[in-house]
Parts: sequence; C-alpha cells; structure tokens
Amino acid sequence: MSSRPTKKVEIQPADLTRLVHEISLMIARIFNRRMKESGLTRSQWQVLYQLNRKDGQTQTELADLLIIAKPPLGKMVDRLEKEGWVERRADTADRRAKRVFLTSKASGLIEPLETEVDKIACCATEHFSSQELNELRSLLLKMHGNLVETEESRCF
Repeated sequence: MSSRPTKKVEIQPADLTRLVHEISLMIARIFNRRMKESGLTRSQWQVLYQLNRKDGQTQTELADLLIIAKPPLGKMVDRLEKEGWVERRADTADRRAKRVFLTSKASGLIEPLETEVDKIACCATEHFSSQELNELRSLLLKMHGNLVETEESRCF
C-alpha cells in the first residue's frame, strides 16, 4: 500500500480573523436565542455589562468601549431606556452630555446574565485543557494588542 504524501495546508491570517469573527457571531446567536424571553440582545447586554462595571458613563464613553458608532449606540440606549433597563441623566459638569445609569430592574438581571455568558463560554471551551486555554488567551491578547497598535498608528 503506497502512502500518499500529505499536503501541508498553510493557514492564512485572514482564515484566522474570519474564524474569530464567525465564533463571535455564533456566540451572539446562541446568547440571543437563550435570552429571547428576557427581550435583551447580546449587544444590549454588553451595554448593561459595561454600566455594571462603571455606572454613569456617557454615551460617547460607552460607544468607545464597545467599539461602535455613537448613533447606533444611541438607538440601543433608547430601547434600553424604553424597557426600563437604564435611565439617562444630565451630566452636572457638561450640560450637553447625558450619563447612562442602570435601573434597579437591570441590576437584578446582571448576575443571571453573567451566568448565561459563563455557560456559553464553558460550551465553547469544553474540551480545552488549562494549558490550551492559557495559550489561546495569550495568543488572542497578542492579536488584540497588534490591532490596538494598528488602530493607533492608523497605518492603513
């Protein structure tokens, strides 16, 4: 029996970025499916999560943290406010700015949502060893750092 030489397929960087993007979309889809009854999307959850970390941020601060443009964030905050999850308050130092705060309704939702996020993360990394998780984290942080440098240098 002759064995055929196996052709080594070289992975292209674009393959990796597409895979990271696809994984992110899959996580969003799973989260949205699990949270359908709550009426909260993953994007809205990210706003609540950031406010839970530091309540009273401006919409500009939130947009920068979440890496989204201000108009879509404004619409998201509008929906969250309409549902009673957040409230806008005038900034005492800047009359033009509004600060966004969690309401008590949202505060009670943070822990159960964090539990759901943890469950999804556990599913995604189920067959990883501790060493593999540490290596993956290290590599993703390196990729993140490269992109931060690229963004700051505006080399494109």
